[in-house]
Amino acid sequence: MPATGISPILVRHPELTDLATRLTAFLDTHLPEPVREGDPRPDWLALRAQAAAAGLTGIDVTFPDEPDEPDEPDESGEPGEPRGRVAQGMAMFLAGQRDCDAREIFSTGHAAMPLRYGSPTLLRRTREQVVGAGKLAGIAASEPHSGSDLRGFRTVLVDHGDHFALSGSKGLISRVEEAYGFVVFCKLVDRADAGRVDLRDVPLSAVWVPADAAGVLTETTDPMGMRGWSFGHLHFVDTRLDKDFLLGAPGDGRRIFDAHFSAWRLMMSLVCLGAAAAAIQESAARTRARTVARMPLAAIPSVAARLGTAAAEVEAATAWCFALLERIDQGETDVAACSAAKALATDTAYRAVDLALQLHGSEGYTKHTPMEKRLRDIRGLRIADGPNDALYSVLAHALLAEERQAGDAQAGDARLLAHR
Repeated sequence: MPATGISPILVRHPELTDLATRLTAFLDTHLPEPVREGDPRPDWLALRAQAAAAGLTGIDVTFPDEPDEPDEPDESGEPGEPRGRVAQGMAMFLAGQRDCDAREIFSTGHAAMPLRYGSPTLLRRTREQVVGAGKLAGIAASEPHSGSDLRGFRTVLVDHGDHFALSGSKGLISRVEEAYGFVVFCKLVDRADAGRVDLRDVPLSAVWVPADAAGVLTETTDPMGMRGWSFGHLHFVDTRLDKDFLLGAPGDGRRIFDAHFSAWRLMMSLVCLGAAAAAIQESAARTRARTVARMPLAAIPSVAARLGTAAAEVEAATAWCFALLERIDQGETDVAACSAAKALATDTAYRAVDLALQLHGSEGYTKHTPMEKRLRDIRGLRIADGPNDALYSVLAHALLAEERQAGDAQAGDARLLAHR
């Protein structure tokens, strides 16, 4: 399948060409066609382990002890190559062309947080498990009673001096059975303050929790889409954790959350946009081959216009996501723009796949094409990592705050002039 959507990125970043070739070759070998719901489900964890063996699970993180020279071999034996968020986004787009559940095959995923903010011991263990062995890390943020309201979290990490104890529940967790550990966002309090403080006033913290730790309980449910990975809830019952498992400093959770999810939302966007790009390609072939009254379906102006509109919207959303990833790689993260881009991209991808399903006629409304699965998967990703309405509002609040600041500055200038 052509790598539509990443060609402009390779023009701007020719150093990623070899990586794109390796990613495409891996997918062509292990996942040659888009997945349909009626197909046997791929063994995603096994594919991830194979990707690790091919050196494709650490493409987003550069470790402090790695050489800067791109032609020196790394410890896996693969040629060294530039790494970063653009590389990760490219992998996500290519994976999405085959299936949205393929999003976990490449890169460190949520393990990027212990790799970036963990203690030296946790960083080393995570690198061995995730980059070396291809194990998968999960994340536990949302809570059943508060959704994505970070201030409303009630999961508590109590500091007992020589260890932590974690208690609470997290919901809407993907990879709940497959992950070997989770980054958990919680409220850190001293033992003397447990049960006495208003948790809404306690800043957010983040901690690494091994899945096999005592007191970690899992509860699975059956989601509408994204069924390639388990889905459900995590419960922590006085789970004892090493102090080394804290990510960053106490109260660093919001900074870690914003930095990680700004990029991660773009990754999920590019997975969906990859799926949409594939759906558009398939629809273009379908409309050329299918005739209505001896005329190709593609020759009907309304069909061509709708397909062209969908293609333009997908290309524009893809370009915005990669532009934001380039800024992140340069050290500049725009949280509001990344939030809105995720909402726009997943909405755009959903419309494109919905149109593709329509252009496939009655066959599109079956499990014999990838459209049905794509539509359900993308629908879930319009909720995951923050529902789209909330993400659009993040950009709106940022814009309104800028207007208020500009208005305050103008008012201050006017007052200053009036006193002269």
